[in-house]
Amino acid sequence: MPANKTTTLISHLNELRKRLVVSAICFVAAMSACLARSEFVIKHLVGKAKDFEFIYVAPAELLIAYIRIAIICGIVVAFPVISLQTWQFIRPGLTRRERTAAAFVMTFGMALFVLGSFFAYEVVLPFTLKYFAGLNGGSIGSGQSIKAMVSIQSYLNFFVNTMVTFGLVFEMPIVILLLTQLGILNPRFLRKNRKYVILGVFIIAAIITPPDVTSQVLIAVPMLVLFEISTWISSLLFRRKLAAAETG
Repeated sequence: MPANKTTTLISHLNELRKRLVVSAICFVAAMSACLARSEFVIKHLVGKAKDFEFIYVAPAELLIAYIRIAIICGIVVAFPVISLQTWQFIRPGLTRRERTAAAFVMTFGMALFVLGSFFAYEVVLPFTLKYFAGLNGGSIGSGQSIKAMVSIQSYLNFFVNTMVTFGLVFEMPIVILLLTQLGILNPRFLRKNRKYVILGVFIIAAIITPPDVTSQVLIAVPMLVLFEISTWISSLLFRRKLAAAETG
């Protein structure tokens, strides 16, 4: 390998190491700070399910729950710094057009993920927990009843998984934008298959929500709005690609 290429590779590796060290330090500091507030966060999350009684079934389960919450909160708090370090590492290798596109995708993608998680936290989870709480205390005959005693670890898993799932679902416009840019999708295909998308959205809503119409509609409507926004963005991008091809 020529000396200049070796030097360039070493400088890139040193730059990568520096970015990783900064990100790791920031994450550890954020996680440590969040660990001190883990009990407060868990009490707040548990407070959203007032109709349930929570237990832990292993000696270390509650401690593990505190640590897990600290890790998740640490990632959230440190994410802006980690994103900045990632951007500063990849930015020099991009053209001006690629920088604009990458900055848009990263910013818009993060905003959509936060919006999806917030929607799950404020809308989906309250409805879901209310429905599940309605099953509590049901009689199974012979004077016996079923009472919910939920493991704190299971509850946190459900809570986090729901927020992450909706954060990813709200990334639909970004995915469609990238597929359109790659030439895999076009707006005509999206419009032609709209009825299948609507059917699929309601099937997904029925799977991930309790079996009541209100919850399913509350989930399906934002997903359909996201699809229409995605179709509109795809149309704009597709027209730009056609115009560029004609002028080129």
